[in-house]
Amino acid sequence: MDNQTACPITNLSNLFKPLDLSDPYPLMAQARQEEPVFYSPEINYWVVTRFEDIKAIFQDYETFTAENTITPIEPFSETVLEMLNDGDYTPVPVLSNNVPPSHTRIRKLVNKLFTPRRMKHFEPEIRQIVNGRIDTFIDQGKVDIVSAMTYDLPAMVLFRVLGVPDEDVPQVKVWSDNRILLYYGRPTPEEQIEFTKNLIPFWKYTVGLVEKKVANPEDDLISDLIAMRNGDDSILTINEIASCMITLLVAGHETTTAQMSNAVQHLLEDRPKWEALCQNPALIPNANEELMRFDPSVCTWRRVARKACTIAGIDIPKDSNLLLMLNSGNRDTAVFPKPDDIVLERKNAAKNLAFGFGIHYCVGAPLARLELNITLEELTRRIPTLQLVPEQHYEYVENLSFRGPLKLWVEWKK
Repeated sequence: MDNQTACPITNLSNLFKPLDLSDPYPLMAQARQEEPVFYSPEINYWVVTRFEDIKAIFQDYETFTAENTITPIEPFSETVLEMLNDGDYTPVPVLSNNVPPSHTRIRKLVNKLFTPRRMKHFEPEIRQIVNGRIDTFIDQGKVDIVSAMTYDLPAMVLFRVLGVPDEDVPQVKVWSDNRILLYYGRPTPEEQIEFTKNLIPFWKYTVGLVEKKVANPEDDLISDLIAMRNGDDSILTINEIASCMITLLVAGHETTTAQMSNAVQHLLEDRPKWEALCQNPALIPNANEELMRFDPSVCTWRRVARKACTIAGIDIPKDSNLLLMLNSGNRDTAVFPKPDDIVLERKNAAKNLAFGFGIHYCVGAPLARLELNITLEELTRRIPTLQLVPEQHYEYVENLSFRGPLKLWVEWKK
């Protein structure tokens, strides 16, 4: 039986628009109450909305594999596949879309790069980058803080940590945006071809960057990974290192860009919360956990059911695709009382699903947390009068997994 005959189309199936991220929360609240697991014919995925169900799926990585995590929503055309083949586009599964034992081997090495202690080494440099961005606009009194700060900032930090030259940041950022649209959006056949034209040089750039670090290692994470490899393909291949890098060059900053923007937006919408952080910066780390719970930039993730199973009373056929609604699980009243309120001192805020759970928990979480904390520390310290420009409309890229406003206008007293 296919998915549609296994589960009749319901009202929620028709209401759910998977690529429309403008305001997913009311429908998710309805789903958790009425139909916590439902089928979406638009993308051929079963949608899972409750915290404990999502967490259980993450934990059972043998039944629910991660192989479809970076599978394009819109299958590649024959033309695109030929372009990728001709362009020697050869990344392999390494982190988010990999499975044991290969995942275990690679993850063990990459984990060593992103320990909180190793990230602390970069704190002075990150703080310098944050203040450098603020310096560029602090005298203006009004900016779109996305274009002025949050769009470039995480890329500048991550690329510095990985060892990408500063002058390459704008181009890599454009390539990264294209890759998200290609894999997580629904491009037309013509758009697929255009995005692929950008994907091939992105991959070649990444391979070339790794080759440069092999010849001339520096104080960065790519060089660290090459040193761990120690010339032994059984530990890690050069292609696996390049595959790790192209994954991190996308997921490691686009997500943080959106989370920074979400955090500033929601704090300024409820301005006493912003003022509380200005007065007491010690609240910031837990506040960021709460903001990730309230509106996570990674709002969904994906799995494949490798055998027939039952989730929340719904029979799921073998080989079904699952869409895990992290943003919905984060507002599950069974775990987070008053989930639609931002509670800066919420005791279990760090229990949120923003970084996933289990063996595929986000490897870059220590760096992301450090960036988010430093950004709020410096913004609240240097621009305490920051407020939203009134009556603005927020727009989001149409895609399955990454949510953050494209523009966020703010103003302050000079």
